[in-house]
Amino acid sequence: MSSPARKVFLSYARADRGPAQKLAERLREAGLEVWDPEQELLPGADFALTLKKALDTVETVVVLVSPDAMESRSVSHEIEYALGAKHLRGRLIPVVVRPTKQVPWILNTLQMLRYEAPGKTSRDIVELLTHPHDAPQTKRRHAN
Repeated sequence: MSSPARKVFLSYARADRGPAQKLAERLREAGLEVWDPEQELLPGADFALTLKKALDTVETVVVLVSPDAMESRSVSHEIEYALGAKHLRGRLIPVVVRPTKQVPWILNTLQMLRYEAPGKTSRDIVELLTHPHDAPQTKRRHAN
């Protein structure tokens, strides 16, 4: 059994702050280091540089999916970065907080989790990080 990724970037819209903070707390309790832009970005900081440095050092990006998140430029940029960064290949975990039809097609190719409760969702995330081969990122299509 491999150990889970230790540094997680949490990407979400401001409207999803409540579930995001509860999830971050549970992930920390599970032993993960969570980088939360809402808590880490300080007034006057160079947002773009700070975000890039954070994304360069994390091992996983967890994106909370909701109608607000799918309209957020920040969330969109963070998803694009995670999809393009070699060190994050297979390490983007979408979590549906509130269903939306605006999900980019590429996220639909990944294994999505449903936010049910912070404890259960954090256990599901840790399980994906602990057993990446048992829970592949991309959905497999079976030939008929």
